[in-house]
This record gives sequence, C-alpha cells and structure tokens, in this order.
Amino acid sequence: MHKLANSCAIVGMGRTICKKGDPDKKSPLQLIAEAAAIAMKEAGIKRSQVGALFTARTPRAYMTLQFNQSLLNELKLAPMFSSEITAHGAGALGAIELAVSLLDSGLIDYALCATGEASPLWIEMVEGSANWEADLQFEAPYGPTTPSIYALFAQRYMHEYGIPPEQMAKVAVENRLWALDHPHAAMRKKGPITVDDVLSSKMIASPLRLLDCAPWFPGGIASAAVITRADVARSTCEKPTYIAGFGQSSLHEWIGERMGLTGIEPAMHAPNLLRTGASVAAKQAYQMAGVSPKDVDIAETSAPFTFANLLMLEEFGFCGVGEGGSFVASGGVDYNGGLPFNTTGGYLSFGQSGQGLYLLKEVVDQIHGRAEGRPVPNVKLGLVHGHGGPLACHSVMLVSGEPVQ
Repeated sequence: MHKLANSCAIVGMGRTICKKGDPDKKSPLQLIAEAAAIAMKEAGIKRSQVGALFTARTPRAYMTLQFNQSLLNELKLAPMFSSEITAHGAGALGAIELAVSLLDSGLIDYALCATGEASPLWIEMVEGSANWEADLQFEAPYGPTTPSIYALFAQRYMHEYGIPPEQMAKVAVENRLWALDHPHAAMRKKGPITVDDVLSSKMIASPLRLLDCAPWFPGGIASAAVITRADVARSTCEKPTYIAGFGQSSLHEWIGERMGLTGIEPAMHAPNLLRTGASVAAKQAYQMAGVSPKDVDIAETSAPFTFANLLMLEEFGFCGVGEGGSFVASGGVDYNGGLPFNTTGGYLSFGQSGQGLYLLKEVVDQIHGRAEGRPVPNVKLGLVHGHGGPLACHSVMLVSGEPVQ
C-alpha cells in the first residue's frame, strides 16, 4: 500500500444544476462558484483556510486565459497554489489527485477543487465538439463528428474481439434503468429501452447508433470538493470520505497521433486502438490502495458510447481483455444483481457534461447512504473514472467511507 493511500479525505462536496428552460440561466462561472461555496460550507471552512484552488480546463462557454483565476476572483480567495488541470475530462479527478500530493507535503491544510460546464445553455455543441476532438490540420477539415471519431475505435474493438452490437446495446439498457430512478437524469422521462430499441435507432456513425451515444446533459452542472489530510478530517468531519488510491494516464491529443505510440503502456509492443490509459490508471489506483477489482462495490465511468463502457469494464479489471461484451451479456452489470455500474444512468442516460466531479459525488453519496437515485446497499469502496478527448486522457480514483486496510 502506497503512503498516500488514505492520507487525505473529502470533507465537503457541492453540486449545482441549471437546466434549459430554467428562468435564471447561469454561466459556468456562476454554477462552479456556487458549487464551491456549498462544498466549503459543508466542510466548515473559511475562505482564508483554502490553501490551494484547482480547476479543470476552462469551460467552453466561458473562455478565459486562466479559468482558475476567474474563479479565485469570484470567490475572493488568496490561496498559496492555484492552477487549471487541463487533461480533458480527466482533469477534474486529476485536480484532486494533485491536491492530495500537496496536502501530504504539509504545505497547506485544505484544497478546493471545482469544475463544471454549461455549454448546452450557451453555445452550439455538435460541430464545436468535433473541432475540439479532431486534429485541426489533418482531421477537422473533413468535417468529422465526435461519434465518427469514436467509431474508429468501435469498429476495431468489435472486429478484434467479435463483439456483436447486441452486447453493446445491453449496457445502454441497464444504464437507462438506473436513470429512471435519478431525478436529474436527461433520459429519465423517456422510459426504459430494450436491446431492439437500441439496434433499431438511427445510425449516427457506423457502428454507433443513436442509443449507443450519450446525449448532452440538458443544461449546466458544476461540482466541487474540499480535501484535507486524514488527521484533520477525522477531527473536523463526521463522515469523511477517504481517498484510497488513484492513477492517471494521458496518451495523445488526436487519434492519429495515438498510432505513433509504442514502447510504453498500454502500447508496449505496438500501436493500438484497443487498450487505453484507463487500464494504466486503474492499475496505479489498485496498487496504491492495496486492493483489487473484486473489492469494488460500485463503479462510475464517463465513457460516452456503449462500446467504450464495455472497454472500460475490461480496463478496470472487472473482466478479461475482449470479454466486456460477454460480461455484460451474462448479467455482469445488470440493474438487478450485477455490479452497480453508472448508477446515475451514466453518460448514456444521465447525460454527458464533461470534466465534472458529479460522478465522484454520486459515489460519495452512495457510500454515506444519501443517494439521490436508487441506493446501493453496503458500499464500502467505490471507483470513479474521468475521461476526456477521444479516449485520450484517463483518471481513476478509489474512495471509501473508512480507511482501506
């Protein structure tokens, strides 16, 4: 077990939401500042106690040179350290992971990490997303969509391991069932779906159909967390959430560049599109915590397509390489009886809002028995995965209600 395992804990979390049609349309800065204020109030700390402020990358609907400085000014903080963590959607958890290292050094006592997005409220999303995820010189001029970029991975994954579309579809079906219980899920009012519904939905980018793809979260969502050392947490917080382990891996920016990666995990022997940095990050997290996949009681991933959910189940070690489809088909993540997986409904049914900590909040709430949706009993250890770019950057964190022994 690594010395950083259980060294720090989350003592406050906040989340704010603004949906399309709400009378008070809020900017990302407003939402994130409000979430941060809630987290600080829950932690019981003053502005003067915040030693570090970290944000994920600048929200697309509030482009500034340094978003962390905008938030710092809005909250009227003067921390010792402040920065953006710009590892795409992995930067949100990455901010907390960096905070743990800083807290362990003893230089500060509290760190505030705050992230969020509200792009669907303010800007056009479909074309803009592709321009962010496609190589500006070699890919973007041809007009790709985000699904078409991910479809390259999906085609190879299905071909290499013989994954039929029915197995991909089943993970969407199970995610939807969780979404029906969650008050904020984008697809809650759409009702349950079947495998046939997924297979008959509109083709978006072969092999990805409409229900293979994540919808946008219908508005803005922001989340924040206050982290401190475990000794401080035990003396100030009734129910701290311990950070048992974490890992990160960033492989590329554009998908074409990935094909030049070799000699380093997860492409040790040759370039490939089938193994991602999630496997590297998960291995780091398990080793730090001194646990294995079988110890995990609940898992959340930001994978935005059905095939990617199967792939992540493999990367996290819940099944073997190439077995994600059969694992799901055999009931591995069934709403009733399987591993509690994407208990908000996941990106596929809760909706996608990049670089948020709301997946972490879901696990923290489940651990402490205050889930907004369907509660999972006896959650002791949870896994959270943040991902961004075309399967480019990955961060994995393990959290628990008691220090992992």
